[in-house]
Amino acid sequence: MNLTLSLGVNGGGAAAKKRKVMDGVGDVAAAGGGDRATVMRLLQARDRMVKVELDHEDGDVSGSGPSPLMRLLLSSAVAGEVGDTHAAAVALQEVYRHASFRGGDPAQRVAAYFADALASRLLLPPPAKAKTTTTTREEQFLAFTMFYQASPFYQFAHFTANQAIVEAFEAGGRRRLHVVDFDVSFGFQWPSLIQSLSDAATTSSSQSSQDDSGDCCDEPVSLRITGFGASADELRDTEARLARFADGCPNLRFEFEGVVNNGPEDGRHERIKTDPAATVVVNLVFPAAQNARASSWDPRSALAHIRSLNPSLVFLIDKVDEGSGGGKGAGRCGSASLLPRFAANLRYYAAVFESLHECLPADSAERIAIERDHLGVEISDAMASLDRRRHAGDRAADQMSRGWKERLESAGFEDARLSSRTVSQAKLLLKMKSGGCGGGGFRVTEAGDGKAMALGWRDRALITATAWRPCRRSVGKNEP
Repeated sequence: MNLTLSLGVNGGGAAAKKRKVMDGVGDVAAAGGGDRATVMRLLQARDRMVKVELDHEDGDVSGSGPSPLMRLLLSSAVAGEVGDTHAAAVALQEVYRHASFRGGDPAQRVAAYFADALASRLLLPPPAKAKTTTTTREEQFLAFTMFYQASPFYQFAHFTANQAIVEAFEAGGRRRLHVVDFDVSFGFQWPSLIQSLSDAATTSSSQSSQDDSGDCCDEPVSLRITGFGASADELRDTEARLARFADGCPNLRFEFEGVVNNGPEDGRHERIKTDPAATVVVNLVFPAAQNARASSWDPRSALAHIRSLNPSLVFLIDKVDEGSGGGKGAGRCGSASLLPRFAANLRYYAAVFESLHECLPADSAERIAIERDHLGVEISDAMASLDRRRHAGDRAADQMSRGWKERLESAGFEDARLSSRTVSQAKLLLKMKSGGCGGGGFRVTEAGDGKAMALGWRDRALITATAWRPCRRSVGKNEP
């Protein structure tokens, strides 16, 4: 069975509502902390940047290339790391002189969001938490929808995972499929899987009727999704969205179970209902991003429960660099400095902003909304995650820094080869999207003797896809 390339996304073409440029740093400053004169100079520099970009949206306000801005951000991070607030603020003032939230080139825009994230760290004594964005849930949904349609980024992740899930379901020879999604979010991944299972079930039913063999199984194909989410309201909206889509798909029984992430010890994993007659697969799409969003996300607890489910497949999509940087040998050195991970995040988002710049026109309101309400929020969350790492104990910081490949291996899983169909579907998707996005700047590459596949922008890998199965030799020798 080949995966149906269907998005099932509605209402994404509308531009996000107009509103003021992010005022997050102003919110942070109001919370107090930091030297008052330094704070005022920093805020004045930011205000000048916003005024310039609003007065001259079509102009280039940089006067310099992307490398100086990146170096200034790294200089600010270095100074902040050693407690030199004044030097960090001076570097950020220079960034604000040349950065831009709306106009300019991608390097200027990504620098503006990282400057805000760094400024928030400087102006508040950790681990105090401040509101760093005024983005509403509706605005985040609209921004995600527009990003999903404009760029192959999430489509590659979702379609690649779904093709592998379809193949695991076929190999299991059962009529029931149970998907455990540890970050279901808006549910955009699942319409294509629902459609593909429905199409296959309809074809199978038609063929059985034609040969009149009487061997057709009376039980319809069923898909049950257990989805973890940030709030009950979000999960209800996702369930309603997927249920409406599934209503139009014949020969498929659909069920959704939402589980709210309330806290680190809330017993959420034990609430997953298991079906011994179902093929079980686990979906881990950008787990590092979930870890960045909420300190309640406990990878060790999640992996222990994944192992107890004995799934046929665990499919992992992870952002390059965000899920690495620690691991074996990191020890205190890995947790002592966050600069390598900060630099990796900076390079990663610079590439994402550049790819989006090629996908949408320079004056696109959609691009501005995506960068402000989706990517900007991700950057803020990633910086908050760095602070949690910094102020965690050595053991906790070491656990947080471990990459997901190492975690899965320690939990008793081994990587498996990706099928030729999975690879060909990814390349087909990219071919379909590349005509209107980036002039072919996106690319798909295979690695690890066919056990990994990456989506890259030009010469930089952005996300990787790997498939994992319970290890046949030994299970769970080490703590995850």
